[in-house]
Amino acid sequence: MLARKIALNTIISSVARVLGTFISLATIGFITRYLDRAGWGEYSIISVFGGIFAVLADLGLYQVLVREISREGADENRIINNIFSLRLFGGLLIFAFAPLASLLFPYSSQLRWGILIGMIGFWLLNDIQVLVGVFQKRLRIDKIAIGELLGKLVQLGFIYLFIVLKFDFLWIAATISFGAFANFAFVLFSVKKIMPIKLEFDWPFWLEIWRKSYFLAISNILVTIYFSANALIISIFHPPDDVGIFRLSYKVLESLIFFPAMFAGLAMPLLSRAAHNDWPNFKKIFQIANNVLIITGIPLVLGGIVLSPRIIELLGGPNFPESMPVLAILMIAVGFIFFGTLFSYVLIALDKSRSLMIISSIGVILNLVLNFLFIPRYSYDGAAAITVLTEGLVTMLMAVSIFKIIGYLPSFKAGVKVLFASLIMAAAIWEFREQNVLILLIGGSLIYFCLLFLLKGISTREIKEILAPKEAQN
Repeated sequence: MLARKIALNTIISSVARVLGTFISLATIGFITRYLDRAGWGEYSIISVFGGIFAVLADLGLYQVLVREISREGADENRIINNIFSLRLFGGLLIFAFAPLASLLFPYSSQLRWGILIGMIGFWLLNDIQVLVGVFQKRLRIDKIAIGELLGKLVQLGFIYLFIVLKFDFLWIAATISFGAFANFAFVLFSVKKIMPIKLEFDWPFWLEIWRKSYFLAISNILVTIYFSANALIISIFHPPDDVGIFRLSYKVLESLIFFPAMFAGLAMPLLSRAAHNDWPNFKKIFQIANNVLIITGIPLVLGGIVLSPRIIELLGGPNFPESMPVLAILMIAVGFIFFGTLFSYVLIALDKSRSLMIISSIGVILNLVLNFLFIPRYSYDGAAAITVLTEGLVTMLMAVSIFKIIGYLPSFKAGVKVLFASLIMAAAIWEFREQNVLILLIGGSLIYFCLLFLLKGISTREIKEILAPKEAQN
């Protein structure tokens, strides 16, 4: 019964996330066509600011919450209520600095007002993340995905309305907050059906949580720097048009990497539990998760490279041809991020947040140095190449760190057959690349999975293990 529940929730959440991705891409399409390239660039800068301050306000609390409530005998109510209170008020204070920080950059007054308006939405989204841990522990990630889907639908609806009414840039920026409020309200209401949520101010407990989370907080900040610094540095040396060109491709990357984050988040409670009392199961869960990312990541990267011109044309119309090669380069980074996400969660489950912080520091230093060296000359092309290099290095260092800690890494032998099937799929997509994008996606997926089954790259037994690992039944 539990296995069926896990499988059903995984399917529901996956469908909701896929629909949410399409809605996000549709939203981008509306905005890029309504605003000019500079306007899209300024809208993108709001998102970059929101992402940076969201991580500053995170304080490493989300990962600590998931880890702590997954352990035997945890006082779930106390942990969640205190961490939610800490995130709510700490985040409000930190997000208040975002408009002030914008004064340090050569931005227009319109953009600075847009940052102020948009930060309200990012603050609400940041508060949601703590509540997400309640669902992850119960393997009810469908609620998370449905909330995100609702928020994206609300934002898209308001964007369409404001375009019809010919409202200006600031109203488009405000849709970020409208969508975030819908998401926040749904998640809060859903959590209250499971457990009471209230504000708690247990100061000694806050201090204890901070001691456990500050390495993660620093690691998350460092990771965000090399995720977002590129666009900020472009905005210093180049006009908003260049930011828009880069961020259109980067938005595709952000839309695609939801899957490893979702899947690793689902595996996190199982990994955290097994790491302390069931070593064979820990290895098995790690291997299953790695296999899933091999099976999904390799075809996604190759298919994305081949389809990059069509994807950009679909999202931005004819105004962003420079984004096409940028997306092709960034698709390589997507592959590294798939495995890097899982490896980072494994290190957290092993209580090795300090190792993660050191690795992130190395990545940040390399990323910032290269960005300041090459972005002034190569702009968005340089930023894309540096993203690939940084993600590759960080993923490799995390793999080395895991092996040194536990003497084990999952096997990648499944990648041989997956790569062969993916290459044939990519060749078929290239041959018919002028066809409708939806037809290419469906046809390419059918070719890939049929070949994978014929090559015995995946079996029905492995599919059952992926959907409902036995560890979750214990």
